[in-house]
Amino acid sequence: MIDEPTLKILTAYWHPVAKSGAIDNHPVGVQLLGKPLVVFRSKGNAVVAHDRCPHRGGPLSLGTYEHDGLTCPYHGLRFGEDGHCTQFPSRPNARLSKRLKLELVQSQERHGLVWACLNNDNVTTLPNWEMFDRTDVQKFQTGPVRWNVSASRIAENFNDIVHFSTIHATTFGSSEQPVSAQKITKTSNGFTSTIGVRQQYRNTFDGPADEVLANYNYDFLFPFSSQLTITYPDGEVECIQMAVMPESEASSLVFQQSARFNIGGDTIDSWRNFQAAVNEEDRIICEALQPRAISFDLNDTNEIALPTDAFSIAYRKRWKALVRAAQ
Repeated sequence: MIDEPTLKILTAYWHPVAKSGAIDNHPVGVQLLGKPLVVFRSKGNAVVAHDRCPHRGGPLSLGTYEHDGLTCPYHGLRFGEDGHCTQFPSRPNARLSKRLKLELVQSQERHGLVWACLNNDNVTTLPNWEMFDRTDVQKFQTGPVRWNVSASRIAENFNDIVHFSTIHATTFGSSEQPVSAQKITKTSNGFTSTIGVRQQYRNTFDGPADEVLANYNYDFLFPFSSQLTITYPDGEVECIQMAVMPESEASSLVFQQSARFNIGGDTIDSWRNFQAAVNEEDRIICEALQPRAISFDLNDTNEIALPTDAFSIAYRKRWKALVRAAQ
């Protein structure tokens, strides 16, 4: 059960709810912070609403597209992009009540994803992921994949630089070496950091295992959106973007996408498969972390911080400040 202060915090932020292409032919149902939502397309626009027909509570996520609108699977009522019922096929000439209107959720479509915010007074911003919008890069999307762990754990893992030589030893991690000090810079909505990281020079399974010093630039937007831009010594740039949708305190949907200037000429499939393997290594360890039941602010983990936990320390401090303000 998500407590009220945490709900107050998280409903003020944008969360990914679907890939743009996933809703082109049919609606998609998701659960954001415990609330069932439907994501659909009407007249070319992405729309997010509570997943309930106002007539008899039919699940709209099981509906279909007809005449530029969403049709309820129970009695066939059709709804347009503004949420109003536009037609009742069983009685086409009947006067429709104005109360036959979906409960819409604030939404935006950007960077290949549909985003939703449950608080209509929201003033936060979306991530700036312009690299994915470029036409001169190679790119792909993965997921969403369900991780049975808190979204906060996933955000911390993505921004952690110390686990590469252990968790990712068989994919890209370097041999175990001292890790450089990571300086975290606070921004208005998150954190940034730049650090040199030693890793194998590969983003496919057949890439070279030779180790190089790559430049890692992290750009994190609170609460769960991260962008990592990796610049390799030969000038190749790879951009990995991850946004996590919190279904509940212990369940998350992970949306990930990547864009790069492909100097090596690798195929998208080999690149995508490699990234999926890296993500699976992370998912397995994150789902095994203890305790399993924790709050989003990670205040009940009873963990001991180390000097290399720069991001986690800053992240948890920000959470604590927001909880105090919400209370």
